[in-house]
Amino acid sequence: MTNIINFLQKKHEHDEQRIEKLFQKANSHSEKLDLLIQQKELAVHDHQLFLAFLTYLEQQQINAQQLFKDVINLPKFQFEAQYCMNWTQVVKLSVTFLTILKHNDPESYEHFIG
Repeated sequence: MTNIINFLQKKHEHDEQRIEKLFQKANSHSEKLDLLIQQKELAVHDHQLFLAFLTYLEQQQINAQQLFKDVINLPKFQFEAQYCMNWTQVVKLSVTFLTILKHNDPESYEHFIG
């Protein structure tokens, strides 16, 4: 049982590293991003965290769609300076956003990452 838990933890860490590396290269990753989104499996926790983040953005009067576009397109330092948010955390949430969008509205997803 411990081996399975260790394996799942290592896989999770590896996936997070892939996401961070991909997002660090602004504007150069639509095909890789699409592949990553296809492989992403969402858990209930992902949805809950995402909904809480959307509520926070609404309270701060931040346009969620623009924020997720900016985390993809802006360099890390510029994103953090503009939004005063942790880039890595927003990257993870944007992957959740894109995964939900791809499953629920493929046409909007293609437009968003295109």
